[in-house]
Amino acid sequence: MRLLLVTGVYPTPRRPIKGTFNRDLVTGLRAAGDEVRVIAPVPWTDLLRAPRAAPAEPDVRYPTWWYPPRLDHAGHHRWMSLTIPAAARRATADWQPDLVLGYWTHPDGTVALDVAHQLAVPGVVMVGGTDVRVLTRNAARRRIIVETLARADLVLAVGDALRMRVLELGMAADHVQSFQRGVDTARFSPGSGVEARRALGLPLDRAVFLWIGRMAHVKGLDVLLTAWRDVANLPTPPLLVLIGDGEERTALARMAVPFGDSVRFVGPVAHEALARWYRAADAVVLPSRSEGVPNVLLEGLACGTPFIASEVGGVPDLLEPPSVMVPPENADALAVALRDRAAAIPLSARAQAAVPDRRDAIAALRAQLAAVIAPQPTGALAVAP
Repeated sequence: MRLLLVTGVYPTPRRPIKGTFNRDLVTGLRAAGDEVRVIAPVPWTDLLRAPRAAPAEPDVRYPTWWYPPRLDHAGHHRWMSLTIPAAARRATADWQPDLVLGYWTHPDGTVALDVAHQLAVPGVVMVGGTDVRVLTRNAARRRIIVETLARADLVLAVGDALRMRVLELGMAADHVQSFQRGVDTARFSPGSGVEARRALGLPLDRAVFLWIGRMAHVKGLDVLLTAWRDVANLPTPPLLVLIGDGEERTALARMAVPFGDSVRFVGPVAHEALARWYRAADAVVLPSRSEGVPNVLLEGLACGTPFIASEVGGVPDLLEPPSVMVPPENADALAVALRDRAAAIPLSARAQAAVPDRRDAIAALRAQLAAVIAPQPTGALAVAP
């Protein structure tokens, strides 16, 4: 297949760890024999905040898209349309895709479907979680999101819980399918937690909690640091490691000042280096206000590391002891879960969980996309081999 992916949730030279799961998706599709080109729009604000830190990837274009800050979020697709279709025309001048794939419903998916229409090929939208769970609370944005989902030839949702949310927005059942991202189980696998801690300079004699992601309001780090007030005063205080960056980092760093060295801001870490951090942790903590099926939990489980997470999105589908869930935005319940885990022997109760392998997930996704490109004629019968 020849596929064109349009998404702003993708690594760029200025933000090389953004949306690494989408790069893994592209890598997996290419390994399976597909030709994939990517349009990864870069917000103009990144030009101000983020210095160029990595080389460009082959067959990926990074057009800058301009929009008025803090205004007209429901109209962001119109601003993105000023640059993305032109970039797509350049990317397809010598190459015709069979299908256009848009990740994140709005504005990315909206513009991706416009590109698909211009190229006269099918368009598929992949929902991410917050785009249909949170952004739809705004009436104007909900309208354009629903319109975008309805225009797609197929909607793909990460996990059954997110698929149900899309159905609640009025989509027909046969218009929405679930899919899995999968985990590279060769990279994310159990290993020595002691060796990992020694390599990373982490203590061996106390609990280590790990958070990984984008420091944004939806991720609930303010709730985690509120809960940490009841954890940092333990006789042997655990260590909270925060990996990532984002618009709330400065405010969160101020919030963490009273906790001294029991909270460590590591900053961005390359995706291929994360396995060691998972192995070093006693639990992955994810206090999000909204999620789909979080990759960080899947990767942690593949490394044998349980989680403490909010009961949102597809998280309940991943729950097996000793992992635990707490209500979202409930700092007291989160503090209890953290204290309980901190009381255990460090690096105890670790076993690899059954998680979907990325190769199997890619094979299933390819079959879904192929069916959109070349659907069976109505009334055709599938014949078993």
